[in-house]
Amino acid sequence: MAPLTSPGAAAHLEPMLDPRGAARLADAARARTAELVAALRSADRSTLHGPSALPGWDRLTIACHLRYGAVASRRMTTAALKGRPAPFYPDGRSRQRPGTLVPHPGEGPSDVVGSLAEESDRLHDLWRRLSPEQWQTAVHEPVANPDLGRTTVVFLALLRLTEVEIHGTDLDLGLRAWSDDFVRNALPVRLGWLAGRRGPARPALPGVEGSWLLRATDGPCQLVSVHGDRVTSEPAEPTTAADAVIEGTSRDLLALLVGRPPTRTLALLGDPHLAAAFGEVFPGP
Repeated sequence: MAPLTSPGAAAHLEPMLDPRGAARLADAARARTAELVAALRSADRSTLHGPSALPGWDRLTIACHLRYGAVASRRMTTAALKGRPAPFYPDGRSRQRPGTLVPHPGEGPSDVVGSLAEESDRLHDLWRRLSPEQWQTAVHEPVANPDLGRTTVVFLALLRLTEVEIHGTDLDLGLRAWSDDFVRNALPVRLGWLAGRRGPARPALPGVEGSWLLRATDGPCQLVSVHGDRVTSEPAEPTTAADAVIEGTSRDLLALLVGRPPTRTLALLGDPHLAAAFGEVFPGP
């Protein structure tokens, strides 16, 4: 399971975020966290150890992952406010991340859920005290240990909302659908991020070149083009010419970008092979 934010992603996301909406993003993340914690507390031991909607992850894995995200976000916010660098994974992503997905030694399932609630409360208690200016504080990581890239505290709030909204659904415990606030804020950011999805870790597919118009029936449109290793992603009009068109609701286009199933089948227009190849060229999340 790939992370919902890959290394360096924030460098492409941060300029699109409006710090005036930061407190609302944080409030939405807190509300979603309360919902998923309540669902986890209501689940018995076998349910917590049962498979989630994510292949290879049980529900306790998700709880551990969300707990670590709260710890890391609070640590990075505190460091940023003091003008100090702080990495998301102090020991490096590849080395540290696997240990964040399992309970601490001696922990039972209920301990993990309780700890998730406590760490989330600590994070949101910190965020609710921030001024509008503080939300714009730059977040720096050590040069030798980059992960999120150049960003601000407000991006951490969107990242947290992304994690709890999507993983809340991944729990497969009957939580509500993604909120309108989440979809409205996350979709434009994810669309803009596509321009940064090439590199050694994500090489272009041989022979796949062209343009896709991602057309939301209730939101933005984005023209994404691939020519060799060059990728562009820019806002477009619904009638902008493209080799292929992928059309659906904002929620379902966001699902495509983060590797989750849509609620309705996306319409694929134009070159059918190129349209179908989008998910291979830009694998979520």
